[in-house]
Amino acid sequence: MFRISSVCLCLFASLAIADESSSKPARLTVAQKNGWAVYDAELKKKEDAVNKACGSAVKSSYEKASYPAFDPMKDRTQSACQSAVGTLVEVCGTADGKAAVKESVTKTVCRLSTDGTKVSLDGGVLTIHIDPVKRSISGKNPENYSYSWKSALEEVL
Repeated sequence: MFRISSVCLCLFASLAIADESSSKPARLTVAQKNGWAVYDAELKKKEDAVNKACGSAVKSSYEKASYPAFDPMKDRTQSACQSAVGTLVEVCGTADGKAAVKESVTKTVCRLSTDGTKVSLDGGVLTIHIDPVKRSISGKNPENYSYSWKSALEEVL
């Protein structure tokens, strides 16, 4: 009886330690830090263009935690993120689009995805899901394979 409870206690303790250590972010290399700095600077340019065109105060960022093995030399999702955020300028080309962005979007977040490339809007946060494998943009109609960033954004706004 003593052995079973000791084994259980050790198992729970090791699980707790493993869980605690897995929640710590990995140390970034200089290349990764520089890569993120470039990504952030380029995204800021898109953010500024959106705010100028839409009369908004949208903030944009990457959900860096969704990039578990970020390699700035191999990753190519930044262009999709910048393209999607930049497309908000086109959406604001109409009065209805401009009003929708101003009223509905306070923040854009680009997230690495494994369940398709798409956009979602929740509580003012426009999330841009970028799947490097499933690159076609999807929307509410699964049979429609001709979504663009503009049509996907207009569909959620």
